[in-house]
Amino acid sequence: MRLVTLCAALVAAARHAFAQETERDPKPAPPPPYSAWLGQTPVAPPSPIVLRAPPPPELAPLEYARRPFEIAPEFLLGFPSCSDGNVSNTRCAGLGAGAGLGLSALWRVSPYFALGATLNALGFAFNPPDSSHLSESRAGGLFYGLLGRVYFADHGPVEPYVELGLGGGADRTSAREANDVKYSDMASGVAFRAGAAIEFYVSRQLRLGPALDWTRFRVRQLQRCDPTEACVDLDSSSYGHGVGFTTLSVRLTLSIGPGL
Repeated sequence: MRLVTLCAALVAAARHAFAQETERDPKPAPPPPYSAWLGQTPVAPPSPIVLRAPPPPELAPLEYARRPFEIAPEFLLGFPSCSDGNVSNTRCAGLGAGAGLGLSALWRVSPYFALGATLNALGFAFNPPDSSHLSESRAGGLFYGLLGRVYFADHGPVEPYVELGLGGGADRTSAREANDVKYSDMASGVAFRAGAAIEFYVSRQLRLGPALDWTRFRVRQLQRCDPTEACVDLDSSSYGHGVGFTTLSVRLTLSIGPGL
């Protein structure tokens, strides 16, 4: 009887303890059903990502960019042109090719056009025949004036162009005559030039290449002067005289300034 009473007391104590534990730790409430966010929580969603067009790519600098200023010295090989006279042709007979120097300076307004000035001076061979009785002979040519160029490329290692010039020019011969007096004949006037060249870049600012120019004078004055500078006018149709020259040159061009 005592054993039964003890077991009943233990069972009652266990039920009482379980009831107290259940009251202390109630079961969690089930989660609410899913619904769309209504902006009522303290944490906002991230802002939407706006896709923009990418910036345009940067263009690479032009290969051998053209520059605004050019200085071009050149070495010339010249071939004189002469107009024969119907009275005397002693100043044309025996004229031959000669060498000279030239210099041009230009402002390149755009990659395709330039304006500037040029100067050429040449010395020609002058070997008159024995029948002329001339000795100690010399000859030369000169051209100076404005120059315009048209280029055909705005970048790249090759630079072809054509040019036109307008200015003044002169051809001069000097020789000692049979009377032992040395006279100088000079034909001068307005001059026109046309030419073409093709140059190749040897560095970013330096070009080298051949050029061909044709220069012609409209002779307005033909004079003969003695050593005292006493001069007389000669009839250009009666006495042979120079009227220009053709030059073949090697041109070296230095380009200066920022790229165009």
